Amino acid sequence: MSEKVVSLRGNFNVPPAQPNNTLIEEIERLLEAARAGEIVGMAGTYVHKDKAVSYSYAGAVASYGMLGGLDCVKERLLRIALAKE
Repeated sequence: MSEKVVSLRGNFNVPPAQPNNTLIEEIERLLEAARAGEIVGMAGTYVHKDKAVSYSYAGAVASYGMLGGLDCVKERLLRIALAKE
């Protein structure tokens, strides 16, 4: 599908997939914690290789604590984005 995308600044090329070792280590750490029963719910946002963004959630996510945690992540991401400008 990406072959049909036309960029305002020329052709758009999807970069080749390259594993991110830091990401892999974090996902493995989370999986181990979930298997041990330490993590019982999660919500996440994902940046794909073509810069598309998706999200998902699973488990026990219906709490005000989860909303507070997401606000903390949002604030951290905002600070990172503003620092790159």
